[in-house]
Amino acid sequence: MSKIDVDHLAEYLRLKTEKEGTKSTRIVAMFDLASSTSMKLQEGHMVGTNAALLHNLICREIVDRHNGSVIKELGDGVLVSFGDSLDACLAAVDIKRAIYGQSSFLTKGSLTIGEVEELEISGVRDILGAPVDRCARILSTAFAGQILIDSPLHAGVSSHLKDYLDVCVGPPEGLNLKDIGSITTYELSTKEIGLVGGRKIPFTIHEKGRLPIDQKVAFMQNAKREVIELGVGLTTFAEYFVSRGGYEFKDHVTRLLKRGVNFKCMLLDPNHKVARECRIDLAEPSLVNDIRSSIKGLKKQQGYFKSLKLDGIFEIYAYRRMPYFHAVCVDPETDDGRMTLSHYLHGVRRAETPVFQFCKAVNKDMFEKYWLSIKELLVGSKLL
Repeated sequence: MSKIDVDHLAEYLRLKTEKEGTKSTRIVAMFDLASSTSMKLQEGHMVGTNAALLHNLICREIVDRHNGSVIKELGDGVLVSFGDSLDACLAAVDIKRAIYGQSSFLTKGSLTIGEVEELEISGVRDILGAPVDRCARILSTAFAGQILIDSPLHAGVSSHLKDYLDVCVGPPEGLNLKDIGSITTYELSTKEIGLVGGRKIPFTIHEKGRLPIDQKVAFMQNAKREVIELGVGLTTFAEYFVSRGGYEFKDHVTRLLKRGVNFKCMLLDPNHKVARECRIDLAEPSLVNDIRSSIKGLKKQQGYFKSLKLDGIFEIYAYRRMPYFHAVCVDPETDDGRMTLSHYLHGVRRAETPVFQFCKAVNKDMFEKYWLSIKELLVGSKLL
């Protein structure tokens, strides 16, 4: 085997780069198939490969439609360049929308702006520069289903995005990136899908009460293992499946179940004396009937989900002790655990009691105490 002349190849590359490289300010974007490695391990290499091919084809088609250029494929993702900030952001939103509709997998993406060097070496296109490295670092922090843009790009495009009523932009979130330092990012999404949000969410109080349905969906949609809905009657939760369009709530639950996320619905046993004696809200004297109605509706949804043969399980539990709060838990046994919680207050409608939102990563002691209480209710409950 002949010895490779590395110095000769390095000099050839240097000369080609000096001759053909051009610099310009571009928007750099990366889109990556989320959890592709685990997908191949769990579902087989062919399933994972086909998902990656479909992911990249969707990205190519939408990028081309928005006047962008796919520079190269990065295994299960793509490196993209745009000349216009608005085109780049709208393409990112359309990619998320298109891939989210596939249900079986999610993408994650990052976008930034800056001066890059465009090269073509021996027929192979590429771009180099700090924005490419920055984009890759931001992508590494994104969750499945999340599109992040940095503050320089946000500053130039935020006013234009306000003209697109279906687009939503999340609040600023600080990141500390290796070799780059502190930066600020913003999440891009559609109002229909909602925001994924950061794992390390600060302790937040929603003073007016129950979260709007789009915020509730956004809170749940990045679940990996489990979603637990705990309440006295779960009347509003059960109604969401029939009173709202599928795209607002039911379709999101279906997608989570398809990804193998389990749902536990926990409510008070209507046949137990605790339910008959319960008087949380004097304006709701028919609490027992409301609970029975919720169970009937939830069982109907349970049958529907079973008929789809999804990977996740939709379960209904009835407990026999009076709860002191309503809660939604997402992945409580993991480091990414998060919770929304509202205490029952006498004389105040349940929909209007303040809601606390927090996560295990920031408020660990508080999270563990409420999670212990929920587990105690679950232990003494009956699977319906």
